[in-house]
Amino acid sequence: MTSCKLILRNVRKHIRDYLVYFLTLMISVSLFYAFNSISDQTAFLGMSDTKALLFDQLGRLISLLSVLIAVVLSFLIVYADQFLLKRRKKELGIYMMSGMKKTRISFIFAGETLCVGFLSLCAGLGLGLVLSQGMSVLSLKLFAADLSRFRFVLSGSALRQTVLCFAVIFLLVMLFNIRSVSSVKLIDLLSAERKTEKASKGGALLGVPAFLLSLILLGVSFALFLKNGILPSRENLWFQTAAILLAAGTLLFFWSVSTAAIRLLQADRRFYLKGLNTFLVRQVAGRIRTNHLVLSVICGLLTLTICAVTVGVSTALAMNSLAQAASPCDLCVTSEVDRDGDTKIADYLSTQGIDMGLYAEEMIQINARDSGLTYGELFRGQDLSLWSIDRGLSDVTLYAISLSDFNRAMTLQGKAPYSLGEDEFLLNCNYEGTLGYVRTALEQTHKLVIAGTELKSASDTPLEETWFMTSVGNNDRGTLIVPDRIAENLSRDMNVLLVRFKPDADSRELIQKLIPIGLDDALSYRYMEKEMMYDTYFGSNAMIVFLCTYLGVTFLLICAAVLALKQLTETADGIRRYDLLQKLGASPGQISRTLLKQTAFFFLTPLAVAAIFSAVFMRKAIETVEEFMNIHISTNVGFTAALFLLVYGVYFLAAYLSCRRMVREKRRNIS
Repeated sequence: MTSCKLILRNVRKHIRDYLVYFLTLMISVSLFYAFNSISDQTAFLGMSDTKALLFDQLGRLISLLSVLIAVVLSFLIVYADQFLLKRRKKELGIYMMSGMKKTRISFIFAGETLCVGFLSLCAGLGLGLVLSQGMSVLSLKLFAADLSRFRFVLSGSALRQTVLCFAVIFLLVMLFNIRSVSSVKLIDLLSAERKTEKASKGGALLGVPAFLLSLILLGVSFALFLKNGILPSRENLWFQTAAILLAAGTLLFFWSVSTAAIRLLQADRRFYLKGLNTFLVRQVAGRIRTNHLVLSVICGLLTLTICAVTVGVSTALAMNSLAQAASPCDLCVTSEVDRDGDTKIADYLSTQGIDMGLYAEEMIQINARDSGLTYGELFRGQDLSLWSIDRGLSDVTLYAISLSDFNRAMTLQGKAPYSLGEDEFLLNCNYEGTLGYVRTALEQTHKLVIAGTELKSASDTPLEETWFMTSVGNNDRGTLIVPDRIAENLSRDMNVLLVRFKPDADSRELIQKLIPIGLDDALSYRYMEKEMMYDTYFGSNAMIVFLCTYLGVTFLLICAAVLALKQLTETADGIRRYDLLQKLGASPGQISRTLLKQTAFFFLTPLAVAAIFSAVFMRKAIETVEEFMNIHISTNVGFTAALFLLVYGVYFLAAYLSCRRMVREKRRNIS
């Protein structure tokens, strides 16, 4: 039989052995192509300059990440291929006994790998082509681009990049195969089935104390992270201390948890001695103990995946909502009175060659005044824990705005006006960093002295309106709304021009004219345009979602593939144990159920620990993002759960089915 015919026959015969290998390659190829093809979607050509810049940066970041991910995937694919070699050692030994040279055996095995690689590459590119279209639609929505421009696109650059990358990986795999087959001895090939991976022994007496010590180390580590944050600092070494304790505690936990679990389960004799539970408990405990280092690393990667994807998606959703609420008008131009004088902003723009009448359907100028009341005085008696950007807020004076100016801003937005008595005030706040303190202040303080006049609160809760736009969105830390007669006695601090554009206004032309004015440090005129804000927010959303999802899916793929390969390898090593169970009277159904539980425990143990770790770190991670971006984020785990259910579930099912088939084939061969 020619080598080519033998290669094709072996591929057909052992196609099910290649299931996890094929699955890993196919998903890797599809993700690699889908993410790298986004930049070729023609609908992105008509985006604004801001969105185009962010989109270009996204493409660059994805390209850089793809290089790193390709390196990691190459190691994973080589690792998966070594399992296949180990699974076929006896067969290769028979080839060698029949007189076949090692060079031909190496060629046959490399040819099989190339065939499976080619099939997985084709299937992955097909899946990636479909996946890329869905991702293009998602990216258009995230960038708030025009969906009508969407076209079905086959990315030539992504196709070339994917084929080249995985061709190099396949070449490395074949070189590893040739080296492995050439260096192995005949006796090792023929006796491979009898050799099993040695389980870690010793330390049984130390198991329970070590387990308790691991819980103490993890508890101290969590406490340090929660107290000092999850970002490293050169001045504060508590982060490094907490990280070392976390790593040591995790390793010790997986090393000792099996012993502690056996001791606990042995105490319940009815459970431990029922059916095949004794065999199941011993098998699971042995595998966790033997693979404690691998499980510790996988637990860390799963924790990073859960946190990264959840925080990324939650941040994007929060920013999306914020962008909608933070842009009540089309253009906002501000001017500080102490630097520019108390003038009309539209008149100044006219002197600079900008006729706002050409662009504005409606515009109003309102005045923010100095209330004479500081935030520290408003929050008196409260234990403040402000975000880092607000640390000096206690000495800052609140803005005050007249009721008529505030209602004019509301009318421009199409909202109903508010009313006040002559001796009343309202507080407006829509900034999450101070909203809670403003609410408490209104509950505790019902009267304030403004401009020498005592005013009482017209409401026990603050308004949450947006009366002007800034670059950071909803940032009204607290504004007093007072009667017009009170406002007249307060000095003007800032003038604000609010504009609603005409339907046919060319906002890009206007922005180009405003840029030199906004960059003039001699004056304080600053502007914020709605589309520019949308571009920044939606573009940032897209970058966060894509990068977190790309990294998350890759880490998840690596973890699930390694667990599946470990389960397959150790099932193959311990195949004679299942034969012994059958000889002792265990039914095929009992053995299959035991194998299912064993696979489930092996997959779920690191995931359960990672879920606990994520529950501890998630809130702190979100708080860090909130302080950095000055927004409030609500945790959303739906997307993360769906992602894990899809990828993790597919690998779990593939591992179980492959292990069950190995056990059944062994039983048939013996019978």
